[in-house]
Amino acid sequence: MGLRPSLQGVARTAGVVAALSGLAGVLSMLGAFGPIYCRTERMASSDGTSAVSRTCGSGIDYLLGNGGGNAATFFAWAMVLLAVVVVGVGAVWTGRRRLLWGTALVGTVVSVIGLMSIGWYFVLPTACLLLAATALTGQARRARDDDRSASA
Repeated sequence: MGLRPSLQGVARTAGVVAALSGLAGVLSMLGAFGPIYCRTERMASSDGTSAVSRTCGSGIDYLLGNGGGNAATFFAWAMVLLAVVVVGVGAVWTGRRRLLWGTALVGTVVSVIGLMSIGWYFVLPTACLLLAATALTGQARRARDDDRSASA
């Protein structure tokens, strides 16, 4: 007889993976692993020469005060990802299935709409939250079926 994981154990494991992958996404958008975006500007001088400047940044630059370009956008999306992960993992741990499904839905919408940009940061945490929501829903159905069969 092998070990069969409980659905709550599956949900909590998925919640931990969602938390870790979400934290990695937040840190990445904030620039912990290097710049997120770079832009190149060309300026022509009066003597006919041109100068090229390249500036790179990330979301944390918004807080540090030198956040030109997309710094504010990356900071805002990092905070959205953090909120989705914190609320979702909290819902997993407390067993609030409806809140978890709602959070997973928000993550799915952002993942699909932002697929060509920030959506990739949301994909793995959202997939884990969807797995956790499915496991908790399955656990609730099992409990309801067991109650019905016990009362019959």
